[in-house]
Amino acid sequence: MCLEIPHPAVRTCLKCEISMCALHLKPHLEKKTFQSHTLVEPTSDLSARKCSKHDEDVKYYCFEDKSCICVSCTIEGEHKNHNVKSFKTAHSELRIGLESKVKQITEKLKLARGFLEKARQNETSVKAANAELKQNALDIFDNIIQLVNNYKEQMMEMIEAEQRLLVDSLEHSTGKLTEQHHLFKEIQQQADSVLTETDEFLFIQKHQEIQTKLTEALEKPFTEPDEKDLNKRKLFEDLENKFVEFQAEMGKAHQDLKVLFLSSELTLDPNTAHPKLMLSEDLKTVRYTATKQAYIDHPERFDHWRQVLCFQGFSSGEHYWELDTGEGYWHVGICYKSMGRKGSGTDAELGCNAASWTLKFHDELSVCHNNVGTPLQMSTQPTRLAVHLHYDAGTLTFLNLTDKQTRLHTFRTRFTEPVYPAFWIQSVTSTSWITVRSRFKDHVPKHRQET
Repeated sequence: MCLEIPHPAVRTCLKCEISMCALHLKPHLEKKTFQSHTLVEPTSDLSARKCSKHDEDVKYYCFEDKSCICVSCTIEGEHKNHNVKSFKTAHSELRIGLESKVKQITEKLKLARGFLEKARQNETSVKAANAELKQNALDIFDNIIQLVNNYKEQMMEMIEAEQRLLVDSLEHSTGKLTEQHHLFKEIQQQADSVLTETDEFLFIQKHQEIQTKLTEALEKPFTEPDEKDLNKRKLFEDLENKFVEFQAEMGKAHQDLKVLFLSSELTLDPNTAHPKLMLSEDLKTVRYTATKQAYIDHPERFDHWRQVLCFQGFSSGEHYWELDTGEGYWHVGICYKSMGRKGSGTDAELGCNAASWTLKFHDELSVCHNNVGTPLQMSTQPTRLAVHLHYDAGTLTFLNLTDKQTRLHTFRTRFTEPVYPAFWIQSVTSTSWITVRSRFKDHVPKHRQET
């Protein structure tokens, strides 16, 4: 507060050691006598601006000890010969330093915000992917349970059907035996009645009457009981046929699980694509085009062979991906990132060097590594393929999924670098293309597709 009148102070004079309101501040602002006085924000405690050792105003800043000091401290005190500067100079230098650090921290804050946003997006993406993975896994296992239940019901129905046939046969046999039993019992009773006749004439008459029945009954073949049992061998053979179908369906379910847990979400790398290869917007499909694409020059771009790699590389674990192919000739496989990119030499051609392994179709199907090809048996051109990579085991397996799953070939080696999925469109037609199938969208279990 102002010392003269009870108004809020607006400035404090360090020299006069008083606080003043706007009215009493005017002389300090207008008269030359007060121009050398230092005015600061209003404060009631000026002791902080006094040197505790010399009771003098602090006017300098010691950069070494990072403290405010008076003249005596500078000349004869403990700060003698230190890097000491006036408040004005120190203020300027410290401000410049602080502004520089604020700029740096602002950049770090911006970077942190970016990382935080990326982390949140990744968290959201991971949660969504996990939820989708869980739901797809549940659907597949529901399908497996349904397959088992269906097979169990079929087995029970077959056993019951066989049992019904057997029971019907046994009931028919029992019916015949019952009729014979009644017939024999009736004749026996009649014969016993004749034997009790004492009158000779009547005995002879009754004997004549029953004689024919006795002869027919004795000559009639006796029906022996059937000793039948379930034909387990035939039943087993029928069940075996059903089991083959069951195994095929379970194989499909197992394939769904493999796709679900091992499949990798691949995207094509535009920086590696040959100028006459056009990539789809989602970076899933590559096709040949007669028109050169406006790709920028890049050291990783193939400039002679019409090839492209994926962004994703693998240096451990098991990985699986599926492909659809169009007409014409193609190569699919993997390669090291160190494989050549420029020129027409074999060092840049998939399958023709030690850094790449491929399955290729060129009128016939074959595999190739280090320029050594191996022909494969083929009935029709594959249009859907799968690649199974087990990096740690050193195996690369190609599968034909066009009609039913068939293993085409397995490379066995020891990988020494990260490997990248690679493709080559060899035909120069617009119908030549390769599509990398999406992890979840293209692999929904059959019963989910029907709902």
